[in-house]
Amino acid sequence: MYDIKAIDSFSSKQLAKLKHAKAKVVETERPHGIMVRSSVVPDELLTEDLLVISRSGVGVNTINVDASTEKGIAVLNTPGVNANAVKEAVLSSLFAAVRPIGPASEMVQTLKGPDLLKQAEDKREDFVGRELQGKVIGVVGLGSIGSQVARSCYDLGMEVLGYARSDKDLDYVEQLELEELLRQSDFVVLTLPLTDETRGILSKEQLKWMKQGAYLLNFGRGPLVNNRDLIEVLNTEQIAGYIMDFPEEVLLGHEKITLLPHIGGNTQEALEGGERLARKSLSDFLLYGTVRDSVNFPGARQLFHSPYRVTVFYEETMDTLPEIIQIFNHFDLRMGDMTSNRKNGYVYVLIDLEEGLDKIEGAVKEIQQIPTVKRVRILKRPHYKRSRGRRNKKAKVIPKLNEQ
Repeated sequence: MYDIKAIDSFSSKQLAKLKHAKAKVVETERPHGIMVRSSVVPDELLTEDLLVISRSGVGVNTINVDASTEKGIAVLNTPGVNANAVKEAVLSSLFAAVRPIGPASEMVQTLKGPDLLKQAEDKREDFVGRELQGKVIGVVGLGSIGSQVARSCYDLGMEVLGYARSDKDLDYVEQLELEELLRQSDFVVLTLPLTDETRGILSKEQLKWMKQGAYLLNFGRGPLVNNRDLIEVLNTEQIAGYIMDFPEEVLLGHEKITLLPHIGGNTQEALEGGERLARKSLSDFLLYGTVRDSVNFPGARQLFHSPYRVTVFYEETMDTLPEIIQIFNHFDLRMGDMTSNRKNGYVYVLIDLEEGLDKIEGAVKEIQQIPTVKRVRILKRPHYKRSRGRRNKKAKVIPKLNEQ
């Protein structure tokens, strides 16, 4: 039985389904798996027992991915599951930037008397807005969220500019270098993930490129923008306003800054979809060793027909896989299907084996001694049974493996 630690709240429905992966949620400091939303995963939990961290959402800046990779811990996420929710939050913020719906509604609540409509109309000149149609929007980051934002803004009649680290095939977006995008855009939306390359992508120099009176919306991550530089530029009145979904103390109280409590993906549909995929990805990894979406493991999927499966995660070299196969041959193990994939200098292999648990365990002990190997696991096919003798005899269940 696998012990799972849920760092954030997840529905009892999804947690109950972990039983199908022979797993249960417990309070432990040495879990085999972790389910998390946006909370920090403490480094103390990255033990030799931990096999997988499954993030409901996209950003993994709260997880020590480098340390996880070194220990052979898979870090999974659910890209795209909350893309529509974040897109709609961006659109809501764009409308709020140009139409003072909130202040206008608050004003009406102060009025009294039977001629309420006339009183309200007399004050509506104080709430003249602008239209998004015909304006230029620059989307920085054209992944699953950014591309949806770009498409919706195009459908609203906006001219859409885009910046991405690699060209995207989006016929409704004119892709430019960052400087030119900032100089032309009336609205700039950040939907980039936070990495070493994107941290502080908008600092003083880049912020001063922005068009006079433009709005900046950050739905990527807070550190994409240098806060001190932003406040300085806001105070010069070059930028009309800043809307961010990741509040920080230094930004509190500024009249041109709107801070939201990280609600971009906070819809019922996105939360349910994210936790369902996070639970399913974790379960599939524990049961079958398969990987769909991971920031450090290569994707790997393979039907599990054989009685046993060995998974190996190792630092990529030309010699490691041949050495693994040689070890299996040395133990006279009959190999079935094999899948191998690579990512960021690491390789993940699924190797199905027909029989010989004792020999498999012996081979795995030798594979673990290979310097480049980070993690080896032995899996038994779920519900696999093997009969001996005549067919009408009761099938004998192979003892449960001590999975590592």
